[in-house]
Amino acid sequence: MIDQKRKILLVCSDGGHLAQILELKELFEQYDYLLVTEKAPSTIPLAQQYNVKFVQARPEGKNRKLGFYLSLLRNSFTSLRIFLSHRPKVIITTGSHTAIPFCLLGKLMGIKVVWILSYARINSKAASANLIYPIADRFLVQWPTMKNLYKDSIYLGSIY
Repeated sequence: MIDQKRKILLVCSDGGHLAQILELKELFEQYDYLLVTEKAPSTIPLAQQYNVKFVQARPEGKNRKLGFYLSLLRNSFTSLRIFLSHRPKVIITTGSHTAIPFCLLGKLMGIKVVWILSYARINSKAASANLIYPIADRFLVQWPTMKNLYKDSIYLGSIY
């Protein structure tokens, strides 16, 4: 019998969200993983060390103009292609906007969703997390104070 590892998908925006996912390296390397993050000059070297696919980054800044929604739409189609090729059982994400299409489509496909709220969220909610919170199979927070804002969340400490 062939020993096959469970397939997982790690999805995150670049920057701090990516740094948090990479803190889980010891854990995710035990699985048949695929890391999905935004394509940027700082993320391209990851392909030398990790099994990684890149998606389109959102336009610079925190605006919600047309470019933001177009990148979400494009990444939705990319997520479907990734699901069909990798066929993960679980999505683990630290957010943010990049994870939204993956979590929504993944949930529709019966894939478990684990959202790890950003370490930077100490006492305020996150827009992307608010969208996924109702559908997440597990919603983890890294600060005990966040349990007051996300009642059904799980606090296990920080990943740092």
